[in-house]
Amino acid sequence: MGLFSRTPKPVTCFLCSQAVEGSLQEHYKTHLIKVTDDNGFDAFTFVCPRCGPMDRAWGGGRPDPAGNGAAAVAGHLIQAHGIMP
Repeated sequence: MGLFSRTPKPVTCFLCSQAVEGSLQEHYKTHLIKVTDDNGFDAFTFVCPRCGPMDRAWGGGRPDPAGNGAAAVAGHLIQAHGIMP
């Protein structure tokens, strides 16, 4: 294939090692674990295969808590593992 091919590059999820078609951000939502934050709001956390369970929750009281949780997964991967989602 050419350098400037419009064919999408295959993407693999760091958390589950599965091929992902479409948005990684949407796929990360499948890895979120629903919890309740300190203020009683629904929030989300996740388990990293290298670091283990996260001791924080994201998205509590936000309009789209799952979206905030998925953004936290992406942020963790960048900061802790140097992986650009």
